Amino acid sequence: MKSEIITMGSINQDVFVNINDFPEYGETLWANSISSQPGGKGANQAITLAKLSNNVTFISAIGNDNYGEKVLEFIKLSGVEIQNITIKEEIGTGLFIVILDKNGENTMIGTLGANNHLSVKDVKKGFKNTKATYFLLQLETSISSIKTALQICDKKGIKVVLDPAPVDGIKEDFIQYADIITPNQKEAQVISGIKVKDTCSAKKAAKIIHEKGANTVILKLGNKGSLIYDNNNFTFVDAYNVKTINTVGAGDVFVAALTSYISSENNIVESVMYATAAAAIKVSKLETQKSIPTHDEIVEFRNNYNLKNKNGPSF
Repeated sequence: MKSEIITMGSINQDVFVNINDFPEYGETLWANSISSQPGGKGANQAITLAKLSNNVTFISAIGNDNYGEKVLEFIKLSGVEIQNITIKEEIGTGLFIVILDKNGENTMIGTLGANNHLSVKDVKKGFKNTKATYFLLQLETSISSIKTALQICDKKGIKVVLDPAPVDGIKEDFIQYADIITPNQKEAQVISGIKVKDTCSAKKAAKIIHEKGANTVILKLGNKGSLIYDNNNFTFVDAYNVKTINTVGAGDVFVAALTSYISSENNIVESVMYATAAAAIKVSKLETQKSIPTHDEIVEFRNNYNLKNKNGPSF
């Protein structure tokens, strides 16, 4: 068992609608299938940390309903401690509709439910006895819970890995607490004001985000790989060439695997390479949380697959 990692985030019930192509406005389409799976960025990240043999403290909230009962059981079976998951009596569990096309790309509509009612008291309780040196955070809980967690980390000297998603929840002062921030292209554009469309714009966006307070910026470029800006140096990490089936949760697996690996005193480039492999495994499978890989699966994957890009991303 590795050392403790503390994380905070959402728990949702996801309803997947599989279609060939996204509908036009006003269009009616037949779905190929509709199914339900446990989800939520926080749960995805916590389960990834647990499957990579970390001791996980997970701060979250669910409603007192059937959805909450089911997702809580799955989280528990995945090896995540549940004592800091609060049940909100008057609020429903978060619920998202995920529309997935033939290329594995997704769009979502949902409600945060109980996630948006995670309180300052809940957060303080979760951090009370922690010995964690790393905190993994995303933005699908209440603003007050996020601010409280970041302030506690600052006081305790806990390093913060910030996944700025969904980007609508980002506040300028959050970035100043981030030891590592991991935006995708759209998130980087919102934060930096730069549309990431080529290598030059990616570097410019990463540098602006660093200037806003984040120590290390990892700009996720999807199937093009990642750009790291650390200690005034840029490094590209290539993508893997895999068939994409379901992109839901890939970013969550990436950032959790990154946090797990770097918490064991690995360097940032090697940690991003490890995270890239973990995300590639995830997107090549249909289910979300059940497709999260173990450390042994990641090692085997890296030993048997070739990287897609050799000289940085080609936009």
